[in-house]
Amino acid sequence: MGYQQLFLVLASVVLLTLLMVQINSNTVEGREALQQLEFEHTAVGIAQQFIEEAKSKNFDGLVGVIPPASMPAGFTPAVNLGPGTDTYPQYDDVDDYNDFSRTVYINGNNFDPDAIDGIPFTVGIKVHYVTDAKPDSAVLTPTFLKRLTVKVASTWIPDSVVVKHVFSYYGVNL
Repeated sequence: MGYQQLFLVLASVVLLTLLMVQINSNTVEGREALQQLEFEHTAVGIAQQFIEEAKSKNFDGLVGVIPPASMPAGFTPAVNLGPGTDTYPQYDDVDDYNDFSRTVYINGNNFDPDAIDGIPFTVGIKVHYVTDAKPDSAVLTPTFLKRLTVKVASTWIPDSVVVKHVFSYYGVNL
C-alpha cells in the first residue's frame, strides 16, 4: 500500500469522524429542543390548572350580597382585588387570586400543588377588571369582566409563559 492509498484512507476516516460528530451534535440539539418544549408545555398546563380552578369560583365575593341594581359598581373595588381574609386553596371568588404567588414542583407527569420536590415552576397571578372592547387593558372601575393573567416561570425555560383568561359575571368565559 502506497502513500496515496494511506492518505485516502486517512482522509476518509477524518471525514467519517466529522460526519459522526455533526450527527451527534444535531441529535443532542434536537433532544434539548424537545426537552425545552416539554417544559414549556408543562408551564402552560400549570397555568391552565389555575385557570380551571378559578372557573369553579364565584365571579365576585359580593355576588348574592349586593342587589342587581348595584352591579357592577357594587362589586369589589379594583384596589381591593385580592384574597382578603381567604387563604389558598380556600379562595371563594376569582379576584382572590390577585397577587397570588407560589412555587409548584413537577415530578414526572404528576401535578401536585403541595409537592416539595421536583422541577420548580414559579406561578404569579394578577386579576384586573377589563371591558369587552379592550380585554387587554385594565380598568379601575368594576365591570362585568375580570381578566386573570397567569405567569409561569422556571429556570428550565428561557421565557416566562403567560396565559390569560377573561371571566364574565354572566358565566360566559372568554
